[in-house]
Amino acid sequence: MIELFSIRRWHALGLLVITGGLLGCPGGDLTWREPPEIASKIAVVGHSASTEATGDAVAPQVPDETATGTQAAAALGGAAPAIDGAALRRRVAEVLRAGREERQLSVGTNAAWQVMHGVLAYGREFIIQTPAGAEPAVTYALEGGPLKGFVIRGGDRFETPTGTLRGLVAELDPGQKIGQGHRDQWLAYLARCELNDSDLIQSADGPLTLEGWIRQVEWDVPRNFEGEYSWTLTGLVKHRPTTYSWIARDGQRYSIESLLSSEMSQLAPTNACGGSHRLCAIATAVAARRQEGLPMTGVWSDAEDLLQIAIEQVQQFQNADGTFSSRYFDRPGWSLDLAASLGTTGHAFEFLMVAASDDLLREPWVNRAAAAICEILEKTADVDLECGALYHALSGLVIYDQRTAKLASL
Repeated sequence: MIELFSIRRWHALGLLVITGGLLGCPGGDLTWREPPEIASKIAVVGHSASTEATGDAVAPQVPDETATGTQAAAALGGAAPAIDGAALRRRVAEVLRAGREERQLSVGTNAAWQVMHGVLAYGREFIIQTPAGAEPAVTYALEGGPLKGFVIRGGDRFETPTGTLRGLVAELDPGQKIGQGHRDQWLAYLARCELNDSDLIQSADGPLTLEGWIRQVEWDVPRNFEGEYSWTLTGLVKHRPTTYSWIARDGQRYSIESLLSSEMSQLAPTNACGGSHRLCAIATAVAARRQEGLPMTGVWSDAEDLLQIAIEQVQQFQNADGTFSSRYFDRPGWSLDLAASLGTTGHAFEFLMVAASDDLLREPWVNRAAAAICEILEKTADVDLECGALYHALSGLVIYDQRTAKLASL
């Protein structure tokens, strides 16, 4: 059984939420260096330093590695320029269009790992090139189109009031960036596609239903030997209420709450992508709970506290150029590598878009982060980027675009 966990002891100890783990996603050079624009200002300050009565030059106040982006800008006498919200939304829309139309993947070149990351960002609108021409990736994959790494087969059989339901298993292929890298990753990414439980999925054993896939995921929780439930939780809360519980193959009872508690308790330096996936899962569950209008007590209250800490750390460690820390949620960090910066900033931004309140979306520092991601993607428009970094960043921008458009219409 998964035991409940309280985040409140972290408050008492004053610990950071997580540290920058790197498993399967780009981290780049994690040594903090001043961005060029800051370095040039430091040089100017150094040359014009005032002198004391002794005639010795006074050393300029240069932000150190522990300074946040806001503190660094203040130390250099600068302030972040205001960003026009309407202009930024137009810029984001163009970046999203370019990412969807000008970076198309092909089943002849790309594997399921890359394609499904595109689905995470664009859902049913994501188009790939197939032997028959351009097709929606979701339709192509679920109807059985050949896609390297997308291995789906029949699973256990479950008795239901309407008869026998065959389960569905998505084979795991960790570490290769070809197939499913984490348990239940495909189900979680397809949660963006508004699938129905009765929708059919072509498997090696014939057509099976999404409900059979969900039942199999629930049944197989004890086989998640890594104890990594981020994608399981994300997939299940799309199709199950947050009060839901079930009996798994080991005879034990599990629940949405127990998976949530386990995810909270496991935030650690070894988490994939600095813990951003776990935090996204927690934020997704919390959002579902709020939408149900149910009390935010117990583990749900703890989850809200945890998310608030993570949001505060994202802001605290934001760099002067608008990017987020190359150390994720651990401490400040900046990288010269645009691809690495896109990976860390994009993952943190995606989490922020899932977790942030409407009021937070209006804050300047959030808009600066969106603009920073746009700038990186514009500068690398002709560069082949690692699909994890690319599509998690685009996923964050898609959510930003949807949420800010809704706020602008109010």
